[in-house]
Amino acid sequence: MTNLADHARNWFRVLGKYGISALIATSFDFVAFHLALTWLAVSAVNATVLGRSVGAVIAFSLQRHWVFRQAHATRGWVLVVKYVGGVLLGMALNVSGVWLLHNVIGWAPWPARITSAVIGWFIIFLFNKYVVFKSMPDRRPIQYRV
Repeated sequence: MTNLADHARNWFRVLGKYGISALIATSFDFVAFHLALTWLAVSAVNATVLGRSVGAVIAFSLQRHWVFRQAHATRGWVLVVKYVGGVLLGMALNVSGVWLLHNVIGWAPWPARITSAVIGWFIIFLFNKYVVFKSMPDRRPIQYRV
């Protein structure tokens, strides 16, 4: 039973760190979204794409180095490719959610954006944990020659 308790504790620790990293990245995402809506006067969907792009860069750095601790992955480029796949999945979830809630149903941009972000958050956590940053037993740091 100790293994199950340790596993659960570790899972919730990672989920908590992921939540903190997501709050930080989402803050940057929403600032970019707001600036795009107000200063650039772009559509809610285009502002979502811009905001998600800004947030994705910040989230990748935090999740790679702090949340999932994969800073020294043997094949960092594979990690980036998988992460970009997750970003595209998250972008699709967010953009389609904003489109549906704002353009089709008629919600204001902010409630549509926040609802879409919350719904996609947990789905992307699972994708990042089990696909992007999955622990690999044979993963070793790259040995650089100096």
